[in-house]
Amino acid sequence: MGIFSKALVSKPASTVTWPLFPRKVQFDWQQKSPFHWIPNDPFASHAINNFGFMLVRGEYFFCRIFNKALPHIHDEKLLTDVKTFIRQEAIHAQAHKEAIEQYLQNYGVDTAANYAKAAQLFDKILADKPLGFTLPKVLHKEWLLLRVCMVAAAEHFTAGIGHYVLCNSHWEARGADPVVSDLFTWHSAEEVEHRTVAHDLYMHLGGNYSRRILIMAAVVPILIYLMAEGTAKLAQVDPDMPKDQRNIRSPGFWKAWFNADKEHRLPGPLWLVTKSLSYFKPNYDPFYEASTELALNYINQSPGVLAAQRSVKATEVKA
Repeated sequence: MGIFSKALVSKPASTVTWPLFPRKVQFDWQQKSPFHWIPNDPFASHAINNFGFMLVRGEYFFCRIFNKALPHIHDEKLLTDVKTFIRQEAIHAQAHKEAIEQYLQNYGVDTAANYAKAAQLFDKILADKPLGFTLPKVLHKEWLLLRVCMVAAAEHFTAGIGHYVLCNSHWEARGADPVVSDLFTWHSAEEVEHRTVAHDLYMHLGGNYSRRILIMAAVVPILIYLMAEGTAKLAQVDPDMPKDQRNIRSPGFWKAWFNADKEHRLPGPLWLVTKSLSYFKPNYDPFYEASTELALNYINQSPGVLAAQRSVKATEVKA
């Protein structure tokens, strides 16, 4: 059986049983959102804003890899799911790019420096020619499958974080800036909504358990490092940040992160490690990792989604 032959599984290729479609969003950055958009928690504010830098580079990478996988998909429903996934991820990346350009740059954030680590990983190390090295043709399909597996592992976390945000964080109810809160909560909800697609694709392309767990074992420390290092970079340009929270070598940095998790403002390092454990189960199924209903409930009342819908209707009326 070839590497991209259909996997012999009892489940259908696509496990998405609900409507899945891309949505336009519109966030108003005219009113200057505060750098510390979560009240009384600059650390959590910077940590979540840093996630935006990771998402811009990461989700464009997801789109590139899944576009390369399209010719190898032999199930029409899964093909439709993957195309929708690509469009959703492109919208996510663009929304965060606009937020960084229209919101974070107002505070003197060095955009290039904060993109640097994610760019090195997604645009160079995981490129078609990793670090400029041309792979033998015989390895092209394996390299594609390996990167699809990486996306599936990352999507396990984005769905888990999405569920965490929807169930626990309630940023706006805590007095957080409504625009930044909506950006990340809407994104969290859509990650929950399409949580099965990457795993479905990996299995359809012949993915196996051993590769899956090896990739996850590598993803966990990389994710924690990227989150920590990027958060510290944002903290370093904030004069109001306590000095012991600006360096990942400082115990104060990690204490602040654990405290933010304790207060349910963002997932902490131990949460990320614990969350990875369900992925190691041989019968892992992302369907059971989060609630589609909870996600759709938020999406359907998201100010960013509703604003985009109003803009479309207004354009249609003028036409």
